[in-house]
Amino acid sequence: MTAERRALALGALVLAALGLFVAMRLSVVADIAHFLPDDAADTDVHLARELVTSALSRTMVVVIDAPDDDIAARASREFEAELRREPRVAAELVAFDAGPPAGIEDALWQIYEPHRFAFLAPDAAAAAERLTPAALAEAAASLKRRLATPASSLLARVVPGDPLLILPELFQRLIGGTGDGLRVVDGRFLTERGAGAVCFVTTASSASDGSAQRVVLDGLQAAFAAVDARHGDELELGVSATGRFAARAEAAIRADIQRVSIGSTVGLIAFLLVVFRSLRLVLLVAPVLATAFLAGTAACQLAFGQVHGLTLAFGAALIGVSIDYAVHFHCHHVFAPEPEGPRATLRAIWTPLVVGAATTVVGFFALMLSSFPGLRQLAVFAVAGILAALLATRLFLPGLAARGGEPTAVSRAIVRRLGALFSWRGRRRGWLAVPLIATLGCAAFGLPRLQWNDGVAALNRLDPELLAADAAVRERVVRYEQGRVVLAMADDEQTALEHNDLVVHALTGAVERGELGGFRNIATLVPSARRQREVDRTLRDDAALWDRVRTAFAAEGFRPEALQPFRDALRAAAPEPLVPGDLAETPLGVLVRPFRIVADGRVGFLTFLRDVRDEPALRRTLAGVPGRLLAIEGALSAAYGAYRERLLELWLLGLVAVLALVALRHRAVRPTAIACVPALLAAAGTVGLLALFDQPLNMLSLVALLMIVSMGVDYGVFLAENHTAARRLDATCLAVFVAGVSTALGFGLLAISEQPALRGIGLTSGVGVLLCLVLAPA
Repeated sequence: MTAERRALALGALVLAALGLFVAMRLSVVADIAHFLPDDAADTDVHLARELVTSALSRTMVVVIDAPDDDIAARASREFEAELRREPRVAAELVAFDAGPPAGIEDALWQIYEPHRFAFLAPDAAAAAERLTPAALAEAAASLKRRLATPASSLLARVVPGDPLLILPELFQRLIGGTGDGLRVVDGRFLTERGAGAVCFVTTASSASDGSAQRVVLDGLQAAFAAVDARHGDELELGVSATGRFAARAEAAIRADIQRVSIGSTVGLIAFLLVVFRSLRLVLLVAPVLATAFLAGTAACQLAFGQVHGLTLAFGAALIGVSIDYAVHFHCHHVFAPEPEGPRATLRAIWTPLVVGAATTVVGFFALMLSSFPGLRQLAVFAVAGILAALLATRLFLPGLAARGGEPTAVSRAIVRRLGALFSWRGRRRGWLAVPLIATLGCAAFGLPRLQWNDGVAALNRLDPELLAADAAVRERVVRYEQGRVVLAMADDEQTALEHNDLVVHALTGAVERGELGGFRNIATLVPSARRQREVDRTLRDDAALWDRVRTAFAAEGFRPEALQPFRDALRAAAPEPLVPGDLAETPLGVLVRPFRIVADGRVGFLTFLRDVRDEPALRRTLAGVPGRLLAIEGALSAAYGAYRERLLELWLLGLVAVLALVALRHRAVRPTAIACVPALLAAAGTVGLLALFDQPLNMLSLVALLMIVSMGVDYGVFLAENHTAARRLDATCLAVFVAGVSTALGFGLLAISEQPALRGIGLTSGVGVLLCLVLAPA
């Protein structure tokens, strides 16, 4: 077997192994959390990331509108049954809440009745005010009025041990706190306005995992359709879910991947056929493309356990880069063949191929130090794909190439025109300065106008229709802020609860001053142990309390001996304070779950805000307590700004590494300048040109700029290695031209993506590569 056939067999084996691995193991996600920083050094960023991926974000709000309350309650039960049977939902369903939990009344009584004195008031001062003679007299009069209502039979059982009605008031606060905008009909949650059944559906997968959320949403729609059919299509479904945006983004990314893959492949084949009229070249290119794409995908699957959709779209565009080596080989095989055959031709250009690949790989290696998992994955894909393309070039091309080849008329015409540029002399040579001057002008006038978009929205597009539908549902059901919360955090749970008590006191004042419309907090359910003891002692340590109670209630006609259970309770020892764990495994656990978070070994309690009217004033209010207002998008945007500066440092590190590699190869100023200066000018010109057209850059734009420099240096390396030999220079100029056009085609298709992240990469890369092509002859 010849060396070419052995190489072909090995290449086919590698390609088959990669294809089999990807087919069996590939797991594609569209979770935007991959592009959130995972560096825990910034506490706000770490907490914002935790909230973005928490159960709170994984909970969908579903509203089923019906003609009347009875039908709505019945449809709610049928929908729950259908959803639990739906195979696409059952495995993902963590919680389904559509009414007060079964047994909640008994649980409230059993848990809170022994601790009722600790829940008389929010704090000891307020408790003392309720125990004054005047307040007790008003309590007795109020009780007398309430006993004259139809609910008297229920109150009569509570009054002997709780004449101040601490438990009924607590029950009302707790049940009312399950969700604003809700009422309970036949044991199911309904909206206050209209007959809309409300269900809260919590999934296991992240709300930003578009693939998983799409499956769940399809199952949810199927379950609703089955219920709606039974009710004569008189029901309407409304859904508010972060997962809907993720699913829409995932579908858009899939469409982009298909469009870029098909468009790049078809456009590339058409371009190669026009220039070379050779199906053999298409055969040469195909295994190199396939090996590069599959190797990048397999490397990401191995390193991260899954591959992000943006990475695959990036990889599809990388097709234009990975064929550069095959194009260079073919151009030299046609225009500057070695007498010994294809293997000798490849050997003659192997050094510049390796140097060019090394510059790209070194540039992307810097991104592996990034704090963003998504960027690290892009880097892994690029490095693995480029190295695999280089290996596939060595294995496949000599064996698949013909012994000789004739240039086509089109390729000869391109070579003549490119050669003419390099042969200009005198005044004509001055025209080569035009692109240089234009690029420098763009850089000079554009760079001062450069704008950075560090917002999370720069990575994803939110559909306006979905936003409107989402807001309509939440307005009816959950009127609390989605992007701003107040967080009290500490190293242990009790300290965090004590901090939370101070937050509640501060926010109560904020509501009174009009800074805030309202808030929800766990303090209603579980204040700190210290606060519970303080309030409890206010009753038990008041030696004259029983006398004041007896006097006030006797004045309203109550017999003092009927209140003996209350007197006995005052004399008994106080129970240990309640803690959140006492409620967690009971029907009350659903009430506690949204408020408590654990991050980096610390415990925190959230406060949900309604109608923030004066954020600066609210921040000043919270400045004096151990709690802070956390604006999730603001924290992430600020983090992107800081991490962008860090990424810029990595970009410069990669750039220095690329330049050092080229300088080490040539060890001379002129060839190093030929290789590097056009790429650097192209990067500067790209930034300036985009800035002049008011196109802000973001984190992923830096990735594209690094790619521009790496690929531009590739072109420069090929020219620097061959600029002294006319025959090889012709082949190199043609190869650089074809490689540049194919790369611009691949990334240019990304520029029309609906997703801002892909559009930014495509626009920046497309402009940059074209500038590299224009500047290379100059």
